[in-house]
Amino acid sequence: MSQATLVRPERTAEARSSISELAGLLKALGDPTRLAIAARLARREHCVCDLMAILRLPQSTCSHHLGVLRRAGLVRDRRDPRDARWAYYSLVPAAVAALRRDLGDALDLSAFDPTPAHCE
Repeated sequence: MSQATLVRPERTAEARSSISELAGLLKALGDPTRLAIAARLARREHCVCDLMAILRLPQSTCSHHLGVLRRAGLVRDRRDPRDARWAYYSLVPAAVAALRRDLGDALDLSAFDPTPAHCE
């Protein structure tokens, strides 16, 4: 095996950026409460009071976690047209689709090299 095949090609800035963005989204979902909120929002839109009751959380905790998910771009809110004090939360479909795609790409084993690793 030549030296060239042993050297791993450098990652491009774009690939590093993509991995960094994916890591940020996974970090946002890495908290069990936020993952539970996202799982609920994958089924339907909810207001904070619904999520508080379902997950048995105080309002401040629920709002904090929704804020993290919103800043990550995974969750959006919609204000009630009759009473703007009420906000309804849902997942951002395009963000979820991109997350699924990027995670699948990052963990794709289709090009896995089964040659055992060894150090010299």
